[in-house]
Amino acid sequence: MGRVNIISTHVSSVDELLNGGFKLGQLYFLYGEEKTGKTSLTLTVCASAIKEDLKPLFIDCSGRLHPERVLQILQSWSVDLSKLSIRIIQSFEEQEQLILNLYNSKKMFDVIILDDYTYQHRIELSGDVRQDLSIYKRLALQVAMLSELASRENITVIIIGQVHDMPEQGGGKAVAYRILSHWAKWVLKLRVGSRHYKEIIIEKPEKKGLGYFTINNRGISEPGNFRAG
Repeated sequence: MGRVNIISTHVSSVDELLNGGFKLGQLYFLYGEEKTGKTSLTLTVCASAIKEDLKPLFIDCSGRLHPERVLQILQSWSVDLSKLSIRIIQSFEEQEQLILNLYNSKKMFDVIILDDYTYQHRIELSGDVRQDLSIYKRLALQVAMLSELASRENITVIIIGQVHDMPEQGGGKAVAYRILSHWAKWVLKLRVGSRHYKEIIIEKPEKKGLGYFTINNRGISEPGNFRAG
């Protein structure tokens, strides 16, 4: 079997929106409010990658990943649970060191997911602009290394961002949005379409259309019959 260059989600509208799926060699920034399917989507990517004999690493930056959910999805895909590496981050320094180690080491993974990527960064912030500038610079350096790592080693890197409310702007934007969207090749926003399905919008590169999916035991799946809009 030839080595794949694109990891399919096996959800037709999502894959179509992404020109086939998540590409190796590119950095994706994915964000959305709670319960929009961010983790389910990326665990689906991990399961699909394992099916293609690729090696995924899931980095839980906030310690909120549920082992039961991981088990449920991988078992639904009938893949070897030991093929998914999981790392739980305890501090901003540990996150920084792990990214540096991945950047400087021989390629070990084909897919790297960083869930709630700015969690440790947010803990470090004091609210003083001058004092926090160095924290933002360190975050930017981490993302720059991940971007180069993706391109250099032909790895799919997906950063999951957390939304904070900005009502004066008519909606929420992810923490450190400018930094993350600058380095990412793709910026994907997830939102709730209805009680029955979720939506994906591509903000970068600018592209019309939506992807639709539902959340279930397999992670994400086709939404079935529904009315969009």
